Amino acid sequence: MRGIKYGMPQLLELKDIEENIQFCEKIGLNFIELNANLPICQPDRINVRYLNRLKMQYGVEFTIHLPEELDLGHFNRREREAYLKIIEESIGIADRLGIKILNLHMNPGIHFTMPEQTVELYETYKQDYLENIKSCKEAINLFLGGTGVMIAIENTGIFDRPHIREAVEILLQSDRFCLTWDVGHDYCHKDCDHEFILKHIDRVKHIHMHDAKGTHDHLPLFSGEIDLDEVFNLVKGNNPMILLEVKTKEALIHSVAKLKEKIWINSN
Repeated sequence: MRGIKYGMPQLLELKDIEENIQFCEKIGLNFIELNANLPICQPDRINVRYLNRLKMQYGVEFTIHLPEELDLGHFNRREREAYLKIIEESIGIADRLGIKILNLHMNPGIHFTMPEQTVELYETYKQDYLENIKSCKEAINLFLGGTGVMIAIENTGIFDRPHIREAVEILLQSDRFCLTWDVGHDYCHKDCDHEFILKHIDRVKHIHMHDAKGTHDHLPLFSGEIDLDEVFNLVKGNNPMILLEVKTKEALIHSVAKLKEKIWINSN
């Protein structure tokens, strides 16, 4: 489909970024998600000049998955400042690599287990939480500046919580934020993110596409229970970057073959 780009995550079975890039090019995909949870993708270890050379050599682009522990709502100012510094560094790297998408999880925060219930601290102290989200949004907007980078907020099975939805709504007030629809997370959490995603379907610019059975996700495409054709038809008009979020070479080869059968990807 015109304008839609397909990519793969970094595979642990491949020894380095260059091997991942070579495999990505070999199977006909367009980009690799650099995962900032991995040691080789830390800001002090990323060689931008080297990656730009590989990008030109193989015709492969990148996205970045920010560290999953980032927490824009944290009550401790020093913690928030540290997380914002990581985001600022990542935006700088993304800008120099021509990266358009930085993927961000919303952190659910700490909960207290009481005798008869579980208490979510971000829900209990919602006003403090949302004020922190607002201030971080303003800081991130300044970091993004004149770059072409967007922050894509990924659903992780917590968009059914009203305080989390409010936080994401605050971030989406900025056109520098968009949504990542992780269809496997949505399915495995009994579609608890689904209503919010559909409400903002026009803001979905990134897809984490994988299949699932029950609570088991990251399966090869069209090997599980998710109606992936329906997902594709809902988002194709947005020209999203679609990450085939399966974790092995074999699963990626299978998934790409299925997409060619479906004519999602040109088989030429």
